[in-house]
This record gives sequence, C-alpha cells and structure tokens, in this order.
Amino acid sequence: MKITSWEVKNQKFNKKFKGYDPTEVDNFLEILAGEIEEGTKEINLAREKLSSLENKLSEYQNMEQTLQNVILTTQKTAEELKKNAEKEAELLLREAQLKSQKLLEESNLRISEFKKEIYELKNLKDAYLLKFKSMLDLHKNLLENLESEGATRFEKKKDLTDEEMEKVISQFKKEEPRRG
Repeated sequence: MKITSWEVKNQKFNKKFKGYDPTEVDNFLEILAGEIEEGTKEINLAREKLSSLENKLSEYQNMEQTLQNVILTTQKTAEELKKNAEKEAELLLREAQLKSQKLLEESNLRISEFKKEIYELKNLKDAYLLKFKSMLDLHKNLLENLESEGATRFEKKKDLTDEEMEKVISQFKKEEPRRG
C-alpha cells in the first residue's frame, strides 16, 4: 500500500486514555511525512533519470544497429567494388594482351614484307648488275672486234644516224656467233 506525505500529515488518530503524546506523534508524523516527501521526490527524479537513460540507451541501441547495418553494407559494397575492380583489371589485361599480340603479329608481318622487299631489291640489283656486266662485255667485245677488223669497215659508215648504227650493231651481233 502506498502512503503519501500528505496522508501522513493529515492522519488523525483517536484519542484514548493513556495513549501516546499527541505532540510527539504529530512531530514524528511531520518528520516521517518530510522523509516520505523527500523519498518520493528522489524516486521521481530517479524514475525520470531512468526514463531518460532508457531513452538514450534505446537511441544508442538504434545507433548501434544502424552502424552495424552501415558496416555490413560498406563491407558488401567494398567486396563488390573489389570484385568489379578485379574483373575490370582482368578485362584490361586481356585487352592489352590482345592488342600487344595483334601489334606483334602486324610487326612480324611487316618485317616479313620488308624482308621480301629487300630480297626482291637484291635480286633486282643482281639482275641489273648482271645485265650491265653483260652489256659492258658486249661493248668490250665490239670494241675489240672493231680494233681487230680494223676501222675500215666502219669508217665508211661513220656518218650514220643512231638508228642506222643500231642496225649495223645488230647485224654485227648476228654475224658474231658465226665468227666465234
């Protein structure tokens, strides 16, 4: 049963013969009412403080739950970012490898083409050298034959045009195998 300080102050007792001294009882009740009033105030303050602390605890628990959710979300996001970064790095690496392979193949093809072209140019040079040597040998032989036969045959024809001279040379070439 709850007793308030007001009830203690206003409590009246029946008077009996040879009972307690009413002044002492009133004084005691007054003290007791003050103590109850103080205790009630302290209890109310404690309840308010407890309620405030419970509210704060609830807020902190909510904050803790929110932080845990944020941490989990952050971890998941970090893992996803890491996986995506690894996939992207893998793709970039594959792409770079393919590009380098393509460049290598193109370079090898160009090298092969250059080698072929160099080979053809060497063959062309050799062919020209051979033709030039052959032509020099032919002219040398012509000069030697002219000297050996004497210039008499050609002196008659020294006023020939280039075309006429070509005819004479071709005729001489035809006759040369018969002489040799």
